[in-house]
Formats: sequence, structure tokens, C-alpha cells
Amino acid sequence: MKADIHPKYKKFKIILSEDVFETNSGGAASEILMDVDYRKHPAWTKESGNIVNQSNKNVSDFNKKFAGLTFGRKA
Repeated sequence: MKADIHPKYKKFKIILSEDVFETNSGGAASEILMDVDYRKHPAWTKESGNIVNQSNKNVSDFNKKFAGLTFGRKA
């Protein structure tokens, strides 16, 4: 086995809201502050499943409202 090919591991903190998790990492940083709490985000909890549907509704409403706009292009 080759010597000195593995990274040097050190303690690494993950800060998520008020919780702090410790693990090991070979990266340069010693901590990371997470902006989004995955435990509460709708992408993971599936509590707000209608977000995409609402977005599609908004797009279709916009397209209906401004259907005649050409922005200078010839139709």
C-alpha cells in the first residue's frame, strides 16, 4: 500500500439551527453553517405538495393574461 495517499481527517462541525453535529472530514473547513433545515423543508417533508402545482397555476395565469404580447416580434 502506498504511504501518505489518504487525507488527514479532523473534527468537522455541522451547525443546523440550534443543533451541532460533529463528524470527521478531510476538507479544509472546520465547520459549515446550514441555511436550510432539511428536517423542515418541504422538499423532504412533502407537507406542502402543492407548491409545484401553485407555481404551474401562476405561470398559466400569466400566460393567459399576457397572451397577446409580442415584445416587438411579428406574430
